[in-house]
Amino acid sequence: MGRSAFVLCVGLMLTACGIHELGESVRDTSEGVWTGPGMNVGSADPAKTVCYITALDYQDGYDWRSDKEKGSVKCSLVVFADGVPMMKIPVGDAYHTSSDADSHRMIDGHLYTDFSTDGETVIKKDGREVFRYPGREYLQGMIVDGEDIYTLGHSREGEGFSYRKNGEILLEKASGRTFSRLHRDDGHICFAYSESIASALGSVERYYSVVDGVPQQAALREDVKKVWDLMSAGGEVCYLASLVGVQGPVLFHGETKSVLTLPQGSSLLTGRLSVSQDVVCVEGVLSCRNLALAGILWRDDEQLYTFSTGTTVASWCVEGDGVFCVSNSKSPSVKGVIYRCGDIFEVPLGYASMGENTMAMVNGILNVGLSSVNGGWPVIWKDGALDTIKVNGYISSVTAGKRTD
Repeated sequence: MGRSAFVLCVGLMLTACGIHELGESVRDTSEGVWTGPGMNVGSADPAKTVCYITALDYQDGYDWRSDKEKGSVKCSLVVFADGVPMMKIPVGDAYHTSSDADSHRMIDGHLYTDFSTDGETVIKKDGREVFRYPGREYLQGMIVDGEDIYTLGHSREGEGFSYRKNGEILLEKASGRTFSRLHRDDGHICFAYSESIASALGSVERYYSVVDGVPQQAALREDVKKVWDLMSAGGEVCYLASLVGVQGPVLFHGETKSVLTLPQGSSLLTGRLSVSQDVVCVEGVLSCRNLALAGILWRDDEQLYTFSTGTTVASWCVEGDGVFCVSNSKSPSVKGVIYRCGDIFEVPLGYASMGENTMAMVNGILNVGLSSVNGGWPVIWKDGALDTIKVNGYISSVTAGKRTD
């Protein structure tokens, strides 16, 4: 497949054949959690990879795009397992469950949510509270290890972050910022952060890699102007930085250094790393001529694709040596695109990715959640075919996972 080949999605039909409709043949519990036949999907076969979809379903007639009654309007967070309704939990301030796409996640076949009250952060599993802790935080990441839940949270009140196990602080900083990632590397739980340190020459930025709760300052070159992203990969520090006297950003991974080429007349505005096996990928946003924005992808030092101006990456994932992403366009008359290992497919006009976790490769099939910008039903794009999900709302996440119980 040529990486620059354009493959148009033609003749796509909006069907509901792959997604079962929500019914009332579910069990209502005292917590308001409904469960359906999707709870059994994958439970008998631990090796089976399941496609989990979460979607927000608002009451009929409600305009969820403006969401003027956010937190009080009748709304449910719905989970599908391979298209079969699995769970539905009530959403709203009264239920300590937020409608924000980044406030919930599927892990090992279970739905985990976080919510901030006036003075606490509440963590729930499958609609039921697991624990809460003082302080209002929004989560940058969560890892579940057996019965333990590790979280990386930023303060909603200002600066600072905390790394916790079951709500108990393992590492806390009153200032500084993380690189918005909590992940596993060689069996260890890792994240990275930066912190400004006062010196005789003014404020100096220091960078740290944290492995199993232990921070260690990253030894970076002295000619670094800006670090775009930093993470642990294969037991080594991997970072993307701009250097003095070098036009393009530079990717460092252990002893390896690669200069990434920028399109002529552009500069980098943001850069994010993703690692799969021995492959390091970079997703960025460019500032082009006339201040127009455009997305760009690299794999190691190879430039994979530059999106048209006004189009930036919304969600992306890396599996093996393959890179996959979906982009959104700022213009309502311009279609976004889905990038699949070098092939380009057009997103149906009037649809977009709502959130940063709306795509997953499941058993060799790329699943992308697309929501209607006009308020219609959302759809799942599955290697060129579309399945409609009949909810009044949007798809907030698409995840590949295996049930652990």
